[in-house]
Amino acid sequence: MEGYPPEERNDLNPPEMELEDAITKPDLSNIESKDPSLTDGFKIIYNKEVPLDVKLETKEGPKDLASFEPLRCKLLSDAESKEATPGRVKVELSWESDLLFHYTSIVDETTFLDMKKKQNLNIEFPEFCNLVEKICEDCIKNPDIFIGVFTINKDDGNAKLQFVKGSDFKFLELLLIEFKKSSDEIIQKDMLYRFAYLKSKLEYNKKVIKIAGDVILECNPDVIQPILENNDNYNLDINKFFGNKVEEK
Repeated sequence: MEGYPPEERNDLNPPEMELEDAITKPDLSNIESKDPSLTDGFKIIYNKEVPLDVKLETKEGPKDLASFEPLRCKLLSDAESKEATPGRVKVELSWESDLLFHYTSIVDETTFLDMKKKQNLNIEFPEFCNLVEKICEDCIKNPDIFIGVFTINKDDGNAKLQFVKGSDFKFLELLLIEFKKSSDEIIQKDMLYRFAYLKSKLEYNKKVIKIAGDVILECNPDVIQPILENNDNYNLDINKFFGNKVEEK
């Protein structure tokens, strides 16, 4: 079987190292820099899926839409550095199950002072990002104790995210953040970005498969033989993954 041609080999960067770099150091910075959430000088502080309950507030009372559903929570700040005090903090919530589900909350110092007074918070505005990030992590790691409930008002479309901590059959409210449904323009831009991001990840995965195939062909080509022998069962285009380097015996 054919391996790397001599002119393509690089002893300083063997295929094993290329595979490790491809897996551990994916470069998606080009597409990530086009994230519409970054407009107006915002920078991403936190970006994870957090298990939340989703409810719809109606005249008859709250209606459950989903329980412990992984909603994408994106926390952003317009501060110049992590140590600097932000002018504004933005929280975005989106849902993979519903591409039109997109809510935004923007908190500045004035908004925060109002929250602090109503909710008896014992932190200052520069600590707000850390508080939101910590509570989200608590919801991920200890979902039985820390619970997030996202409630949508059926009448005006606005929403609120309430974080509570359960203890001894009691619930202690940790934080409440008011949200507004994002504009159609923001939702459209977010959908286009998410599509482009997934497409970019797909291309990256194809690259990893190609490099992995090259490593197998270089180090242990006999591993490919069982795949060739059973190819009719899987209907695989082997050469598509291994760069036209595979020859059936």
